[in-house]
Amino acid sequence: ALELAQSLESLPGVSDMLDDMPFGREQLIYRLTPAAQALGLTTESLGRQLRAAFDGHLAQLVQVGQDELEVRVLLPRAERTRLDVLEQLLIRAPDGSFVPLPTVAHWESQRGFEALRHADGRLAVEVSADINRALSTPDNVREALERELLPRLVKHYGIEYSFEGRAADQRETLGDMRLGLWLGLALIYLILAAVFASWGWPLVVMTAIPLGLIGAIAGHWIMGLDLTLLSLFGLFGLSGIVVNNAIILVSMYHELRETGIEVEAALIAAAVSRLRAMLLTSATTVVGLGPLLFETSLQAQFLIPMAVSLAFGVGFSTILVLVFTPALLSFHESVHFRVAQWWRS
Repeated sequence: ALELAQSLESLPGVSDMLDDMPFGREQLIYRLTPAAQALGLTTESLGRQLRAAFDGHLAQLVQVGQDELEVRVLLPRAERTRLDVLEQLLIRAPDGSFVPLPTVAHWESQRGFEALRHADGRLAVEVSADINRALSTPDNVREALERELLPRLVKHYGIEYSFEGRAADQRETLGDMRLGLWLGLALIYLILAAVFASWGWPLVVMTAIPLGLIGAIAGHWIMGLDLTLLSLFGLFGLSGIVVNNAIILVSMYHELRETGIEVEAALIAAAVSRLRAMLLTSATTVVGLGPLLFETSLQAQFLIPMAVSLAFGVGFSTILVLVFTPALLSFHESVHFRVAQWWRS
């Protein structure tokens, strides 16, 4: 933890490193000598005798009225407060003989910890720090840690690590969003399939969604922003918005085809007749989000990534829908015609 905290200091924008394992009082750490192992002593048996000497051995319980008193046998208080008593303390060996403590153990003074924390039954320590977003981002710090520092600590100390706190919350949120994405796409498809009475046309309409995602990602690159959790929220909203233009175009094409117009003429007429409506609806959305994109207040910085996803996604998808959706409709009609011919034959 200390090495990790010291290494974090070298990263730009990282400060105020803390861990949840503060140092406590001085402790004596003892280890068995070869002589103790030859006598059959173990760390556990030696520890029990040391505990009995300084904390007391429960000899009996005495009932006094309604109270129960413990009778413990231990060293006198004057001896329990001196370290030199360890040099004179006798330890009982498994064969019944007594040997001096320095013969069977050696000890050293070491600073202990005030508290030990466990996670999933294993000793754990949490290291946290503050990040100045003007100099760096959490993703950049995480990438720097995973690239060099953390693998070195794993190799040297044999530890395991995970990113918790906001990173854990973000992983949980992304898991929920992944489930919500599939449910949302499934519902959009089922609604469109019911409206158009077709299994293929909803797929044509829903191609506007990846087109909008391309625009949103390009918008983050143009604005010099990183994809954040709020950016993903914007992408969720974008998925339901960008299909509107495709629905307008496909609906018009469907009406023209029902009047008996040929495929190519219906595609041209649908694109021309719905061009103004598509451009106006998209332009009003982009213009409405414009002031937020260039807002400089601190409160707006959290919402700008979501606004970028919506504004650039809607604007970019509108242009691409006018090109790709008619082409996909033509392809769909061609495939449908060939399949129908093959089925009849």
